[in-house]
Amino acid sequence: MLRHRVKAFSLIELSIVLVIVGVLMGAIFKGQDLLDVAKVRSVVHDFHRIQVAFHAYHDSYGMLPGDDSRATNRFGNAVTNGNGNGLIEPNEQDNVWIHLHKAGDFDSDTAPTSKLGGNYDVVSVPNATMTGNWIRLSKDHGYALLSPKQAQRLMSKVDEGQSANDASKGQIRVTEGQGIASGQCVSTIGALNLDVKAPTCIVYMQLS
Repeated sequence: MLRHRVKAFSLIELSIVLVIVGVLMGAIFKGQDLLDVAKVRSVVHDFHRIQVAFHAYHDSYGMLPGDDSRATNRFGNAVTNGNGNGLIEPNEQDNVWIHLHKAGDFDSDTAPTSKLGGNYDVVSVPNATMTGNWIRLSKDHGYALLSPKQAQRLMSKVDEGQSANDASKGQIRVTEGQGIASGQCVSTIGALNLDVKAPTCIVYMQLS
């Protein structure tokens, strides 16, 4: 009786296969990382674009978009006036984009979205240490969108040299999103918790 030989992989062949798989996996993860970096750069561009439009409106009219108490005089009754107190209050947030669009300073009359997901809005005094008006990037107006690592990349690109230990300083500030337990984004000493990989953070950029 003839016996059929079963061809098996040698240890060398298996090693080569494992090396190839490792290289491919490394390339995939590296590609995802590069894509993430590109998205972060896009967010930095968005922040600056909104900041420029916001200040251009103020330079033109002496009031802030959304808060402008004379918006109907400028753009007609299709828009809503703000109260003119210099702060973007919750009932004025949607008006920011309408006023900017009517003035020709922004290309849309609704809150823009980011390449990382979520949306931008303008809020005032997010907490006791953050006075004035801020651009906020979050999911559904205040829920967590970014991982601490993504937030750190944004911080370092906007404020050169800013480290993950400075979440409460600089133009960019980072906090936990709504419903996220304390310490999952920012630790008790103010450093970003880079061990957490899940989206736990929202990010602000200072406007005024």
